[in-house]
Amino acid sequence: MKIKRRIQVHPTDIQNITGFSLRHSQRILKKLKEMKGKSKNQIITTQELADYLGIDLEIVQDFIDY
Repeated sequence: MKIKRRIQVHPTDIQNITGFSLRHSQRILKKLKEMKGKSKNQIITTQELADYLGIDLEIVQDFIDY
């Protein structure tokens, strides 16, 4: 059976990964959406966050799947 993983990133996920405050994590998420040309209601994926932070996708998924 294939394990389902969440692909959407929330500000608290960014906070847990980076150690930044919640407000700073919200700013990072907003900046990512602006950079990707996404509207307010569209999601940022774990892959996009990993690329932005310059870390491996597995690290991001480990923090989200905890």
